[in-house]
Amino acid sequence: MIHYSCDMCGRSIREQRYSAKIEVAAEFDPDELTEEDLEGDHLAMISEALDEMESTADFELADSGPKQFHFDLCADCARRYVKSPLKSERSATRVKYSQN
Repeated sequence: MIHYSCDMCGRSIREQRYSAKIEVAAEFDPDELTEEDLEGDHLAMISEALDEMESTADFELADSGPKQFHFDLCADCARRYVKSPLKSERSATRVKYSQN
C-alpha cells in the first residue's frame, strides 16, 4: 500500500490528495538585445573561459537548466497554496526575538 503525506504540513493524506507541479527555468528575451550584446569577440571569451577552467582544473559548470518540483498536498494545504502560491509555511512563521 502506498502512503502519502503532505509535503507542506507533514500530515498523512488518507482521502483526497492534491498535486502541485512547479517548473523553474531561466528565461531569455531575445527582443531585449542591445548593440553591446552583439559587440565583442564571443569566441575569444569562450576560449578564455575554457583556458581558465583547464588551469584551475575546475570543470564543473553552473547548473542553470530547468528544475521541476512535484509536491503532494492535503486538502487544507492545497486551499492555502491556491490562495497564495509563493507563500510557504516556513515564511509564515516569523522568528520572534526577545527585547534585550
